[in-house]
Amino acid sequence: MAETKDCDQAHLFVSPHFDDGVFSCGGRIHQLTGAGEPVTVLTMMGGLHAGELPKSPILDDLHTRWMAGEDPLRARQEEDERALSRLNAEHVHIDLTDCVYRQVDGVLLYPSEESLFGSVHVADYAPKVLEALSLPDSGRQLVIYLPLAVGHHVDHQIVRDWGIGLLRDKPENWSLRFYAEYPYFNTERAITLALSKMDMPLREKQIKLDEADLAAKVNAIACYDSQISTFWEGLDAMALDLRRSSLDPRTGQLVERYWEIES
Repeated sequence: MAETKDCDQAHLFVSPHFDDGVFSCGGRIHQLTGAGEPVTVLTMMGGLHAGELPKSPILDDLHTRWMAGEDPLRARQEEDERALSRLNAEHVHIDLTDCVYRQVDGVLLYPSEESLFGSVHVADYAPKVLEALSLPDSGRQLVIYLPLAVGHHVDHQIVRDWGIGLLRDKPENWSLRFYAEYPYFNTERAITLALSKMDMPLREKQIKLDEADLAAKVNAIACYDSQISTFWEGLDAMALDLRRSSLDPRTGQLVERYWEIES
């Protein structure tokens, strides 16, 4: 493995949706579990929808693309469970739905593609739900990995801001690291824009990956059958794109990029 074991630490990767943690951090997760470190991926918008699924232009498009059957959210949960099992990591799914399913008084808050990447809706109840969330107590120093909200998806913004609130409330209880979401980070400008939204000084830290780490990440991403066609033409195209995106152009080294708060 590329990195040695961090003694007495537990690692919590906070994922807005079922795939974000594995897509973005699968190599690091593989390293940590291979070194015997406890890893949990906490999916914040990981709940099911009760009753008949709502309809909107974005949901019609998503359900067509996903081809995930009568209960697409349960299908996506199962994909996530399989992926994290391959990485030997634990999973926790918070009972809050993806923003495209959230509604108030029968009105969907995010009915279109454009609405997903704008501002958080004033009536969105997700931030309040997450405020009441208690983090797992492993008895170890907890390292929390949060999305930078690269791409500006509303759920990613909500999860990022929730995590920053943790630091401000109880800074002595854990350390925070931020990750750039794949495949949204495929342009450097997207990362620069996300970093510009942060009101704290951050420094980049690259985690070197080896071929086994990359292969494990590819193998885990392949579990998300519903998502492959959204981003790639197939599994081979995904593997090629992931390798390209993981290469540091300066060194040719396989890496994942994280950001730490400067002290």
